[in-house]
Amino acid sequence: MRSKHAWIKGTFASLSLALAAGSALAADPVTLKLGSWRTEDIAVWQDKVLPVFEAEHPDIKVEFSPINTNEYNAAIQSQIEAGAGPDLLTCRPFDVNREWISRGYFEPLADFGPIKDFDDGAKAAWTDTKGAPFCVPVAAVLAGFYYNIDIFKELGLEVPKTADDFMKVLQKIKDNGKYTPLAYGSAESWQLAYNGLYNIGPSYWKGEQGRLGLINGTKKLTDPDFVQAFAAFAAWKPFLPAGQASLQYADMTQLFTIGRAAILPDGSWNINQVTATGLNVGVFGPPTATADGKRYLQEMPDMAIGINAASKHKDAAKVLLTWLAGPEFQKIYVNAAPGFFSMGKTPVAYENALAQKFADLKTGAELTPRLALDRLSAGNPPLDDEIWRVLQVMFTKDDMTPEKATAELQKGLDSWYKPQK
Repeated sequence: MRSKHAWIKGTFASLSLALAAGSALAADPVTLKLGSWRTEDIAVWQDKVLPVFEAEHPDIKVEFSPINTNEYNAAIQSQIEAGAGPDLLTCRPFDVNREWISRGYFEPLADFGPIKDFDDGAKAAWTDTKGAPFCVPVAAVLAGFYYNIDIFKELGLEVPKTADDFMKVLQKIKDNGKYTPLAYGSAESWQLAYNGLYNIGPSYWKGEQGRLGLINGTKKLTDPDFVQAFAAFAAWKPFLPAGQASLQYADMTQLFTIGRAAILPDGSWNINQVTATGLNVGVFGPPTATADGKRYLQEMPDMAIGINAASKHKDAAKVLLTWLAGPEFQKIYVNAAPGFFSMGKTPVAYENALAQKFADLKTGAELTPRLALDRLSAGNPPLDDEIWRVLQVMFTKDDMTPEKATAELQKGLDSWYKPQK
């Protein structure tokens, strides 16, 4: 039988080891690396987000390590295929992420408790083909139209509610001659899709009815509702600035912020840039196709975060991911990065007035993500990339009609996507 002194001696020995271990952990905390394509979020994470987390979890340090958005996919794939990469990855939505899931890049999250705090719609962009989750949703973005409130007052314009109203407003601005109706150009093809066609198109193809119809094969891009959407978008061409074919995204923003253009079709993610000059800015949602039509709004699942399956610090990564799934982080992030919107079930108040106005557009609207990123761009040619290309041709050459554009896109989809064959 062990003596009382032996037990006490053993207890003190154990306590000494525990204290030593604790001291070592405090002196040398686990350092996690978080990969992202949001280089513009460096200050958000370093100054706003991570200090709060690290104060609550002093044994875990986090290094925010962004890569330029155009290089992110290739860089992450190269790193992970080499057995490296950050401990946590910012996840692209839909097809790109499903490809990464199929390659085994992510730790499965089906048994990760906090994932249950998000509804199926929020998780859908980051699941595998069977619906199993691999990333925790972080933020969604919206698309609509910024407008110069002072120009609208000067010209006696009202915010348009229908497509017909919208065209009349554009014509009145053009007839006045003092301002460019739309700060918009076609040099960067991605935004022709995301801020243009995908912005107004859901009112014609009826949001999820049209998008899911393409996915399950009951709809085709050559159907009248899709052709009408392309035609409605092509109708913007007479209201663009001179030299629009060479106008870059940043140029569009500048044209609007210096007060030379009345309306900027754009996403919520650009709020800080759009308001940087102190312009009196409002926002309105996509006009309805008809006077009695339903309102639709593009809500795009933009960011989620998952754990690298090859990480050596998965336990610490799950601690961080648990915090990122909670309302404390969601409130900090969406207010530090105005124009990004929480995807959690807990309501969030937006401190930025324009962000709140954007969020208010969701009330009464049917929400739908970007048309071609879910399953329709998993083959070759990817429909999303093809839409970028075809729209750029349509806005720079007169011989690409909406009928020709949709026929060309449908032919490409038919070539590989089985539900469309």
